[in-house]
Formats: sequence, structure tokens, C-alpha cells
Amino acid sequence: MANKSSELLSMAEPAATDTEVPAFGGSQALLNKADAANLVQNSIVNPLWANADQQDGLKVLQYSEILPQGTLIEPAFETIGRPSAEIVSQNPSWLFMIDEMPGAHFAHPVKLVVVDAVTRDQQVIETEWWPKVDSRQVFDKESIRADPALITFYKKPSRLTDAISDIRMIDSGLLAVASQCDAWAVIVCGFNDLPDTFDEDTEGIYSILKSLGIDDSHIYFLSPHTGHTGVDALNTIENVQWAINEVEAQSGVNDKVLFFYSSHGGVDGLVCSTGTSGGTIYAGDLDNWLDRITCKEMAIIVEACHSGSLIGKYSDGTFVPAESDLTADGETNRVIFTSASTDSSSYPDIDGPDDPNPSDSGSESIYGYIMAFSEPSADEDGDGRISFGEAYLYAWDNDVTRLRGDNMPQMLEAGLNRNNVFHQCLSSQTGSKFKKPLYEVPFERIIPEVIPQPGPVEKIVSRSGGL
Repeated sequence: MANKSSELLSMAEPAATDTEVPAFGGSQALLNKADAANLVQNSIVNPLWANADQQDGLKVLQYSEILPQGTLIEPAFETIGRPSAEIVSQNPSWLFMIDEMPGAHFAHPVKLVVVDAVTRDQQVIETEWWPKVDSRQVFDKESIRADPALITFYKKPSRLTDAISDIRMIDSGLLAVASQCDAWAVIVCGFNDLPDTFDEDTEGIYSILKSLGIDDSHIYFLSPHTGHTGVDALNTIENVQWAINEVEAQSGVNDKVLFFYSSHGGVDGLVCSTGTSGGTIYAGDLDNWLDRITCKEMAIIVEACHSGSLIGKYSDGTFVPAESDLTADGETNRVIFTSASTDSSSYPDIDGPDDPNPSDSGSESIYGYIMAFSEPSADEDGDGRISFGEAYLYAWDNDVTRLRGDNMPQMLEAGLNRNNVFHQCLSSQTGSKFKKPLYEVPFERIIPEVIPQPGPVEKIVSRSGGL
């Protein structure tokens, strides 16, 4: 726990345009923007910061315009296990979002504060999400949350620094493909926010699968960044189900399937948003879709806050089998890696002097899994290939948020041994056909090509010409 500071913390300078708001209904002048910010700072923010774990940081955002009477304010998504909450402004009001873990992915603790500009009364919603204002999401992008014009108070998490990625890919020429086996993958970047790390995660795993020799026709890549390399279609909920159905229609009993998802999330739900539309994929629905796939091995990797709720695992080691949506109905061909426990949030890239893996650039827990495929130390048995278990252990060992006690990734084997699961098809389980370990082959650095983003994609584009 960091030391607490009793000094008053300075506010961001109010804009020069922060003049008195005109009177409402012939009464006194309304509370102006700067005075509203000072009121929230003194009554809520200062006490909160003084009693917070200051390593987590704190950020306060103020909506740029005063909200008219009758505006509906509510969290962007429901939090399972918490009653729904909403505020309807009785007078013109100011809206604030207090982010209690600005270095983490969502979902995590947030306070929405509505200040009545007539009465000065303050109402607070305890939630885990940014707000919606009359059904329109605000503060939903990292670039918006980083806008100095909206920030009234910010203490940066002590954990955050920048990093440079240097992913190197293996030579696929050394892979012996078994004719009776095919490998498939569904990759989903579930949220449209380029400054965040979801696109690094999904584009990283896409490059890995390509380097392992998996044909692009066997990889279904959904993302809001439709101009990026390898992306097949927009990340709508309908397209996620479509991609899973495509694999179901083509896979067989000897095949290997990877489902990889990176986005924001809450308990038993994954956010799926294109930026203009979207919602939540619930754990039960996802399991029902995946259950239809016939395969020998299914590896499921999820980067999202509270993603351990998909398998009923908690940060203290508790496992509740009845809560495991992905294994509770008898699945015996799955191995699952989630970036967080049911009761913890995941993080984007975080570096510092105590980070054992400072060259990563994607989400802290999951990106280590991706990097394992280019790290000699990850190949613990020296057979020249990386198993699910080896990649998971490399990610575990190099996750600075786990080492600091901020987060607890989870893994569950359902009928499979993680060390015998591979994303590619091999003709031998012994590695005898490899001339030398893959990591001894000269690496070629692969950087996904970034193509200018087109306008919103309405039509579903698939390899078969669309749905």
C-alpha cells in the first residue's frame, strides 16, 4: 500500500471559457464548469485519493458540456451481481467519471458523479464502466480518456511506462503437417480503441499462427480495424457466431481449434463493440456456440477483465466448477487461459524496472503467451516447438501485474494436458523430425501492415462471399 498524502491536490487549470452559466428558469446563475469541478474535487476526489492505493493512480474526467434537464445517465454496460443504476437529471447538471484504476482495462471500479447545477447536490453511481448519456457512450476510448481538456485530476499509476515490441517469428518450413489433422482459429479484437492493446494482441497471435504454417483460409479474424492485415470481417456479435459456425462446418475429429478474444469484459461477459454498435457476448452463449465445433483439441485464450468468470476461478485459488460456463457441461477437449480471475481486472502493457519482459507491447498477461513463440527460454523441454503449456508458463512468469499482486491470470485443463496441446498440426509428438529447434532458425521480424481505416463496414465479408 502506498503512503497516503494529506496535501490538497491541484486541479487542472480551468479553460478560459469557464464563465458563469446563464440562469435557469429565472433563478440564480447555474454552477459553472470550473466550480463544479472544484466541488467534486473537494468533496469526493480528495478524500478518495487520500485513502486509495496510490499505486493504482486516479483520473477524473468531466463531460465538456452541461447536461440539460431530463438527461439519462447510466453505466455503459450492466455489471452482473450489481443492481442496475441510473440518474435522470432534475436540473441542468455536470457529469464526471472518476476512474479508480486508470492503468487497467475495463471492467474495474469507477464512480459516475452527477452534479446538479442548481442545487449543487451530487449523486454517485458505483460501477465498473464508463457512462452512457441518453444511450450514447462517452469516455469509451483511451484517446478520449487521455484528452487534457477533459481531465480535471490525474495521478498516473506508478506502474506505467512505455515499451518497444520486438516480436520475431519462427520459420514455418520446419513444421511437419499431419494429413489427418487441420488447424483452425477464430481471432476477435472485440473493441475499437487503437491506443489500447487489443489490436496488438490479436494481430500478434495472427502473425504467430501464420508463422506456424496455418493457412489464412483457416483463420477467421474479426476486428473493428478492417484495413489491418489478415482481418476478414467486422467484429459484430453476429460475425463472431458466423466465424465459429464456419469452423464448425469444416473441422473434424482430429483437428485443433484456437479461439482467441481480446477486449474489455465483465463477469460472465465479453464486450463486442465496433465503435458504432455492439453489446456483450455472454459466457453461456459463447459456450453454446463453441460446443458445436468438432475437434480433438480446443485452446481458448481470453484477454478481458474478470475473464476468470468464464471458468469459475478466483484470485485466491478458489475454483467453483458450477460457474465454469466453458467446461461445466462435460467438455473434455479444452484448455483455457484467461488474463484475469473472476474478481480481478486485466491490464494493458505495463513496464518498469521490475518487469521481466519489458519488450512486450500487448496486454500484460496475454502478450507474453505470444512472445513465447520466439523465445528460446520458453521451450522448456527443448523439442523445438512451443506447446500451450510452455507459452502459458512463459506468460505467467513474465506478467508483471501478477508479480506485483495486481492481477491473477487463470488456466484450466478440461480433459487435456496443456503440454501436449499445440496450435499447429505435427506428424510426431516426439519432435524427431525437426533438424534443429525452431528458435535457432534466423528470425524475420514481422510487423502487421497498417492500412488507412475505411469508413464503417456494414456488409459482412466472408471467404464464401458473405452471410
